[in-house]
Amino acid sequence: MEFIDFSSLRRSPSLDLIFPGWVKGENVAFYSPHDDDVALGAGYLVQAVIENGGTPHIIIFCRGDAGYSTPEEKETIVATRKKEAVKAYAALGVKRGHIVFFDIPDFSLMPSVGRKENGKKAVFESLIKFLREKKISRVVFSSGHYEHWDHTAAFYQGIYTSPQSGDPILADLGKPYPVISYLAYSVWADFEPHPSRRRGIRADKAILAGAGHEALVMKALTSFVSQGKIMLNTVAIHRNRRRTAGGYLELYKNIELRVPIDFRPYFALLKKCR
Repeated sequence: MEFIDFSSLRRSPSLDLIFPGWVKGENVAFYSPHDDDVALGAGYLVQAVIENGGTPHIIIFCRGDAGYSTPEEKETIVATRKKEAVKAYAALGVKRGHIVFFDIPDFSLMPSVGRKENGKKAVFESLIKFLREKKISRVVFSSGHYEHWDHTAAFYQGIYTSPQSGDPILADLGKPYPVISYLAYSVWADFEPHPSRRRGIRADKAILAGAGHEALVMKALTSFVSQGKIMLNTVAIHRNRRRTAGGYLELYKNIELRVPIDFRPYFALLKKCR
């Protein structure tokens, strides 16, 4: 497995290129809008974290209640998908105790981004408590752009809720624990190249994996038996489009939050103002 930084045009066998300052023993949270999204978009990184001495935690926000292909499955689909998710992430090396289900109805995650939902406690506080208790140092979440409303909501959970884990607020939810870095992954089309972007691409980091790592991702995806019809085209397109001569490519975008403002350019212009 090799790690790529398209911004600096560097390649390295070290996870440090994806997670700067990586230390063995770190805990990484992967935000999955639906149960299969992390397997689809970040399956190599889940394996990389384990191989580099870290622990991946899979946070599944939506319960999958809209994912039935026949009327007969409607009443059992949620329980079925939970079993399938446990089996799928086990194929990637994730233990059952490191999978969290928030059980939010499909297509309904966005209202839970805030602290309160219809006057009731939303995901916000539970997520902050989890990040602090598990000492999560990295957060990986779906990009949400051009994909799905639940994916967009998971993106906002990443950029809005997660940074507050390190703030001295809500003291009853545990001792503040800051997240070091953030990455966004894409499931479908968000990282399509675009001429307006630097180097013509949207993603700036990547993992180049071999056939063995890809085989485990495919094993994980085929565990979602109930989603076979729904995922058929997605998985086929997903696999064929990311295959390259050196292996299989998984794309990421580095997300920088709360970066201090550099006032020096403003000071320089201030001197020119009349």
